[in-house]
Amino acid sequence: MIIVIDCIGDPCPLPLIKAEKKLRKLKGDDQLCLEIDHNCALNSIPEWARKKGYQVKVEETPYLEWKIYIKKIEKKQLKEEVVFKKQKE
Repeated sequence: MIIVIDCIGDPCPLPLIKAEKKLRKLKGDDQLCLEIDHNCALNSIPEWARKKGYQVKVEETPYLEWKIYIKKIEKKQLKEEVVFKKQKE
C-alpha cells in the first residue's frame, strides 16, 4: 500500500519530520509517497532516507512538484554480492 503525505507548501524541515513519523509505522511492503514543492526537501529527504537504509525513488510532476517514494528494504535485500572476476592469463 502507498501512503501519501501532502507536503505542498510545507517549508523545510516539515516534510522530513512528517516522513520520519510515518516511516516508523510502515509495515512490510508499504511505501511512503511525499508530495513536495520545495527544492530543499527534494535534496534533503532522499539523502536522509538513503542514509537510513530506505529505497528512494523521485518523480517530477507538473507545476514544479515532486513525489518522493520511500520504501523499507528488507535486511536480506541489503546484502551486497561481491563478484571477483578472474583475470585472463
